[in-house]
Amino acid sequence: LASNHANLQKSLDRLSSGKRITEPADDAGGLAVSMKLEHSSTMLQAVSRNISNAVSLLQVQDGVLKSAADIVSRVGELKAMFDDVTKSSSDKDLYEAELVDLAAQLTDMHDNSTFNGINLFATGGATLTVNLDDTSSTTFNINTPDLSGATNVAVVITAGGGAGDFTAVSTQQISDALEEVAALRAGNGAEVRRLQYSQANVDSQVSNLIAANGRIMDVDIAQETTNLARQQVLVQASAAMTAQANVANDVALMLLQ
Repeated sequence: LASNHANLQKSLDRLSSGKRITEPADDAGGLAVSMKLEHSSTMLQAVSRNISNAVSLLQVQDGVLKSAADIVSRVGELKAMFDDVTKSSSDKDLYEAELVDLAAQLTDMHDNSTFNGINLFATGGATLTVNLDDTSSTTFNINTPDLSGATNVAVVITAGGGAGDFTAVSTQQISDALEEVAALRAGNGAEVRRLQYSQANVDSQVSNLIAANGRIMDVDIAQETTNLARQQVLVQASAAMTAQANVANDVALMLLQ
């Protein structure tokens, strides 16, 4: 009766917790494997979040690059109007005054654009390393480019320095500056796509590890429900036999009397 009652309680524990292993003695080896799988899945979930944060950083960086492209495009428009022979010197002064402001904005975006305190652009260019697995054995470097160091973008910024001087920059240089910014955006997009594929791979690994851990730890509801019914019958039968044994002892005592 005691043994069957213990088995019944074990079955109830498994069904109430949803776990096949409720204590180490149930399956010591399985518990050890489960702990390692759970640790790996937890680490990979953190890696996935880190990759997602890196993608967010790159998306903010791309937003700045898009604004830079818009500024360079506006500089090209102003250059075209500046070269208009019908424009007076005062008109040209106004165009050059806007050039000064636009160049200052380009410089400010390069120097002060950050994501959670991390500079999105660096003088001379730099890289940020992203771990792509739970052991840090696979990494990927994302760029924090030197926007003001791009040859023709630098020419545009220099032309806008001080009082501004459209004669110091050609239409071709402005077009080349736009191509440089476009190339940086293309590189940014490639990095985002690379990280997105890596994140998808990590998320797939997490799902597989969770499933593998579930096969070790999770109780089979159908099987355990059947076992519960069996143990209930055995407990009831054991209790009935114990009661019958007690009655038999009473009959023996009556005969002795």
